[in-house]
Amino acid sequence: DVKKENLVRARKIERHLRPSSLPVGVKFWKKGDKIPPEAGKTPVVKFTWCEYVSFIRNNGADDREILLIRLEDITCTAATALLGLEPMSESLKKGELLGEIHFETKELAANAFATVPRVPFSTEAITIGALEDLPVEPDVIVMAITPGQTNKVCDGAMWYTGGSFKVQYANGCGICGNATAEPLTSDQLVTIAFCCHGARRWGGFQDDELACGVRIDKFDAWIQGMENTWLTGHSYPIAHQLASPNKETHHKRIPGKSYNDRYPYDVI
Repeated sequence: DVKKENLVRARKIERHLRPSSLPVGVKFWKKGDKIPPEAGKTPVVKFTWCEYVSFIRNNGADDREILLIRLEDITCTAATALLGLEPMSESLKKGELLGEIHFETKELAANAFATVPRVPFSTEAITIGALEDLPVEPDVIVMAITPGQTNKVCDGAMWYTGGSFKVQYANGCGICGNATAEPLTSDQLVTIAFCCHGARRWGGFQDDELACGVRIDKFDAWIQGMENTWLTGHSYPIAHQLASPNKETHHKRIPGKSYNDRYPYDVI
């Protein structure tokens, strides 16, 4: 049951990160795919991609929509190109969209935009909905996080990899490029995205919010990384520990049991 599995995934995110808005599931339908009826309905009003994401993540009502978005339903030309719905326009390639606005010259804008991650295939349509309600298997899960929650996000992402965690930003495509498209091409288990001006102006992302994206085939490893670091005393919210004369610490590994043995997801 795909919908039940998505509900379990959403609950695991809520357990480890305690986000203030809903995790969002995103399914890409490639050119030639047979799109099933449960893939969603056409939106009545056209929005930017970041507006769709916030419309979904901030809707906790009983009646939630699953949307099926096509090229003509997105009002931002940068997003349609980065999400694979159409080829990049000459205007974007030449830096005319952001040049002399976010950059001194169009050439600098073109250089920056060329580095933004994009969906590596041609997209026919995109299903978007609250992860816990999604009746199809998502390709990417997108969520809003706070700077404090990035500690736990990175714990999960780096448990099995070591190294360092990298964040990419090109000033203009935070939600569509870095949070949604980048997970499809990134070697990291998750991506963290700085929200662009558009995501905050139109998408409604707040000053204290970043975005996070995870590709579905990396989800379980990421969650397990967060479980394992919980067993070393690193949970969220992060416990406020006062300095102790004998230097006691909660940072120690709990041997012998799994996370679910110690703190089961299903407690009913």
